[in-house]
Amino acid sequence: RDVGQFYMGHCHGKWICYWPDGSKLTGALYLGHVEGYGTLEWKDGRKFQGLYKSDERFGPGIENYPDGCRDVGLWLRDHLIKLCTEVPGYFSLLDYPAHYRYIADNSPKKSVSVEEDPFLRSYKHLPLDDEDIFPEGVFAYSRNTDHLTLTWSFLEKCDAWCCQGEFASDANLILSGARGAYGPPGPRELASEQLIQKAARGDCDGVYAILRSGLAHPDIADKHGYTALAAAAVHSHNDVINLLLDSGADVNKCSDEGLSALSMCFILFYPEESFKDKIAGRSLHSYKWNEQSESSETVNVAEGTVSERQKRWETIQLLLRRGADPNASWVLPHLLFFAVKAADAEAVKLLLQRGARTDVQLPSKLGGLTPLHIAASIPGKEGVQITQYLLHSALDLNARAEDGNEIYEWPFNDTGQLPSDGVGLQLRNEAGPPQAYFSSYSGPVPEEGGRSALHIACERQDNREHARDVIRLLLMHQANPNTLWSGHSPLSLAIASGNDLAVTELLKHGADPNLPLSGAVRSALCAAVSTAYEQERTAAQRIALVDKLLEAGADILAPVTLGEGQRKAVGTAVDYAYYKYYQDKRIAYTPYHVLSASEQEVFQTRRSLLEHITAKLRERVILKEKEWDQEALRRSKKLGIHVSKKQGESHHEEEVRLPFFKYCYQCGRSVGVQLSPCVRCHEVFTCSEACRRKSWNERHRQECSGLLGLIFVEANENVCAKLSRSFGTSRSL
Repeated sequence: RDVGQFYMGHCHGKWICYWPDGSKLTGALYLGHVEGYGTLEWKDGRKFQGLYKSDERFGPGIENYPDGCRDVGLWLRDHLIKLCTEVPGYFSLLDYPAHYRYIADNSPKKSVSVEEDPFLRSYKHLPLDDEDIFPEGVFAYSRNTDHLTLTWSFLEKCDAWCCQGEFASDANLILSGARGAYGPPGPRELASEQLIQKAARGDCDGVYAILRSGLAHPDIADKHGYTALAAAAVHSHNDVINLLLDSGADVNKCSDEGLSALSMCFILFYPEESFKDKIAGRSLHSYKWNEQSESSETVNVAEGTVSERQKRWETIQLLLRRGADPNASWVLPHLLFFAVKAADAEAVKLLLQRGARTDVQLPSKLGGLTPLHIAASIPGKEGVQITQYLLHSALDLNARAEDGNEIYEWPFNDTGQLPSDGVGLQLRNEAGPPQAYFSSYSGPVPEEGGRSALHIACERQDNREHARDVIRLLLMHQANPNTLWSGHSPLSLAIASGNDLAVTELLKHGADPNLPLSGAVRSALCAAVSTAYEQERTAAQRIALVDKLLEAGADILAPVTLGEGQRKAVGTAVDYAYYKYYQDKRIAYTPYHVLSASEQEVFQTRRSLLEHITAKLRERVILKEKEWDQEALRRSKKLGIHVSKKQGESHHEEEVRLPFFKYCYQCGRSVGVQLSPCVRCHEVFTCSEACRRKSWNERHRQECSGLLGLIFVEANENVCAKLSRSFGTSRSL
């Protein structure tokens, strides 16, 4: 006869239940079901002590045998599913430090609370509020807890009536893997250990015999969560894998480290030496490890024969074909990362076909990169192919890495600071060109942040055709070419890396050549004339690049802020070019005959570029000034010069009518220099005697003569008009 407690018509509390076969259960019942700690004794002397849930063994437990042996571990129904012992040769991520770095410091949780449930639906809120469930007094009509929703208040009352667990100390020992105090192992423990070991050896017949005996569950794992399936997978025993899966093994079961059998195979298949990304993953190589794995498996994979790698690849294919989830591992980032970093296009395609997520990121300590970031940096045709695969399923092409504070220093440092031995310009807070001369930027404020995949592709310096192809794919899928990272846009990075093919592609797909940059390089045109990136092009190529940007709409007169300490001034791209030129004291100030042959070549390259952009600036200013009334413009220039001479006096002059732009007519500089007008025509300015002479000899002699003749004719006409008004229209001169 059963003996125990009742609550609201249910067996609830401490109970002793007797079965027809002579067995006896002593333990806790919860609303009619065995729940919590219980002891089941059989007539033959066997006894089980452990935890139950809904009448089934669930959790830590010990089965005692008359001969003193014990099966100890975690139970699921009538089977052990996790041992308290360690199987020799188990797989641990700690043996692979190159991959261990990919674990985030804050590993994701294995369980989700109701409040954190991302799939929380409205019906799930019902049990949270008693008033939303049943009308008052419903239990007078039915107490069927198998069908009625149990409210929080009802469950709290049940918990208050239920007895407390009496198995806490043993449960804690079992959960911690402490097996030594429980005597020799029983038949289920021995069979379970043998199952894992035989699976690791590839003994298919032995595995089959143990499974048929029913003494070991196909999902059995050692104290580290290392399953028989994982043991077979890491040793590429495909026949054993099929046998275990056919017997009910869970292909996605993870170890205590959060690794599935598939993820273990990927770690072995892709050693760090196989990773080919350089730019995207450069921060990864800054992590130094004092120990290297001595695993023979790692050495074999690194040196391994084609047959070994082929066998492991066949195992990976088998697991995926049998339902392995590429997203199952909950401690590593994504298996897709390893395939992408190794430039394995076939594996990437297979993973994507099996549902691999593309929106995952590496841990923050490794820059928060996505698979698309890494694919954009892979050299060769494989990088193009992998990028194309990812773009078909990528959720956010413009996802930003977590490296917004990183400074672009590769291949050359361009911090914008004046070197200690350099010679600066005499900046005096000049205001720069008048607003009427340049086209003001009216686009949206560029978004600043970490690198996008497009930034990384434009930063590449390997095969430029392949980099161009990746950039084209990204742009065709609507990647944004007008975002900033470390003060650079994709266009300025392509200029810095020397990839003119990428520059053409970016301009074709909407990259703004006038996008204001936030770093030391103020615009794409400034990047093109900067000495920091001149090593990537010849003089002719640099000139062609400037012309390409100007043809695409780059404004050579757009204001550029220069700074040396507390001194600042607003000039143009020409001023920026001279600013960078004079920072190299050796080239700028050493007599030409003293320079070495290579230095003379650099000098000539820089001077030819400066002369070219100055000519473009001069053309732009002249073209703009032709739109205005020439007489008003000349009067404005003369009046501006006259007013500047009268600044310290009280003499009042008419205000300048047109905001003319003062710059050196020869070198193009407008800030950091003293500008003097031509003493003959007062129409142009030069910054030095050398510029005045050169300008006169090259172009201004003819221009000045023409201007003087025009001025003389206009002056005579004005005199004649005045005399006509004075003496009457009937008298002629």
